[in-house]
This record gives sequence, C-alpha cells and structure tokens, in this order.
Amino acid sequence: MADYYRVTELRKNVYRITSAESVFMELFVGQNSALLFDTGYGFADLRETVREITDLPLIIVNSHGHLDHSCGNFRFAEDKYVHPLDMQLLQQHNTPQMRRTIVEDAKHTFDHETGNIVNILPASFDEEAYVNSSCGNLRPLEAGYVFDLGGMHLTVYHMPGHTKGSICLLYAEEKLFYAGDAMNPFVWLFTPEAADLSTYIATLEKARALDFEQLVFAHGPFPVPKDVLDTFLDAARNVNYESGLPFDGHLLAHGANARICIRPGFTMDDFMKPGFASVVINPEHMKGEGR
Repeated sequence: MADYYRVTELRKNVYRITSAESVFMELFVGQNSALLFDTGYGFADLRETVREITDLPLIIVNSHGHLDHSCGNFRFAEDKYVHPLDMQLLQQHNTPQMRRTIVEDAKHTFDHETGNIVNILPASFDEEAYVNSSCGNLRPLEAGYVFDLGGMHLTVYHMPGHTKGSICLLYAEEKLFYAGDAMNPFVWLFTPEAADLSTYIATLEKARALDFEQLVFAHGPFPVPKDVLDTFLDAARNVNYESGLPFDGHLLAHGANARICIRPGFTMDDFMKPGFASVVINPEHMKGEGR
C-alpha cells in the first residue's frame, strides 16, 4: 500500500521499503527474479507494494525470527527462507498471542514528532484475520548460499548474536552488506534466543573481514561506512555490566535485568552522534568477553 509503505531506490534496482513502524525492508530486483529481505510487521499489504515495483518471481528471506521482521510473511504465498536456528523462534513470534500484543502496541504508538499517542494501523486493517495468520511455509537457509537473481548475486552469511540464527546478505556487485539486526549501535543480547557476547564479537570480526564498503541496517534509514564496525567492536570489548544503565524492558519480560552498556567516552545523550555504540545485555549473556 503506497500510503503505508514508503519506497526509496537505494541503488539501481535495489529498493528500501519503510513501514510506519520504522522497520526497513529490502527488495532486490534482478533480471530473472526478485528477493525481499524481511517482511516487517505486515499490518498493511506489503505484497501490493512489492508488485507495484516488479512482477518477477519472488524469493522471501527473513533475516531472523523476530516478529518485526517476519509477521508480514503471511502476505506472500511463496516459501520463506530462514536459518534453521531461527525457525522455531519465527514460529513462536507468529502466534496469535504475539500478534495480538503487537496490534495493541500499534494502537498506542508514541509519535516522536508530535508527542502524541497514535494508532498507526491502516484503515483497512483486519485485526482478526491478522491475528490468526501464520508464518507460512519455512525453508532452511544455510550460510554460503548464493541467490543469483540475474546480474545480481546475494551471498548468505550466518551472523549469530542478536539471535542464534541471524543472517546477513552481501551484495557483492555494489559492495553492500545487509545486516538486518545482527549488528547495530544498540544491539540486543539479552533474550533467550540471543547468543553470548563472545559470539557477537566473533560475528563483528567476521563481518569486518568481508569485502564491502557500506553497511545497511533494518532499523537505520541510511547506509553507513564499514568502519562503523570498529565502534561496535570497541563497545562490545569494553562491556561493563555493573556500570551499565537500566534498560526499560517492558516490551519483553526478558529485559528486566538487561543493562545498556555504552562505548567508553559516550553517553545516551550521544545516541544519534557518530561513534556511539552500545550493547544491551544481561548477566546470562556475558560469557567469554567483557567483565
């Protein structure tokens, strides 16, 4: 739906689709087929937006199993690819109970521009149909697989941390690395499905060794230079849980004992400034690195 999703052509035949919930999805259009990376919450008909761009055969890939990246799966009849380690998580995040929760959240969304609480659901939203929808047929996606779309190649990398089955896509021709939520300035490492801190650090080091120039996040509006990984590594290697800030975990019960551990030399006032990086973590995920 053009009035719900905003579309920007980031590169030739590469589109960023932004939802009202500030979740970014990627559509890659090759000569022979197209690939949609994540489906967001799916409150509106994302398929309609995709089909306004291309009518090529479509491949659906979920970066990981969390609901804000997979609840739109039901909008598509095609199989959905996800890493085996996140299959169960994706199914759990697509239950009627989880869907009901996010619908209620959407009805009471804080508008940062106006300061008001607003309902961001589209006027045509069918709550009961949405709540009772499924995640669709899931197919396992392994690291190293290359999607050949015709003149466009996307290589799958397993990047555990935020979840154990998080994957990223490397678009080699344009030297772009699509990270989903696997790495970002405010990475969450406190839910049961998250890997530990040492695993996240290894993921960052693995990403830094790859050949790309810019990094694209699922919750960031613009690509950023690859060297931002150095700031993420600095934050992760210097995690100090005892001095971390309490995290408001009201959205997830597991966030009750999580703390925001910010890169040395920065504070939350620097959240939007270059160089800011943090890890939101609990004691259970401190294994290995950190102190």
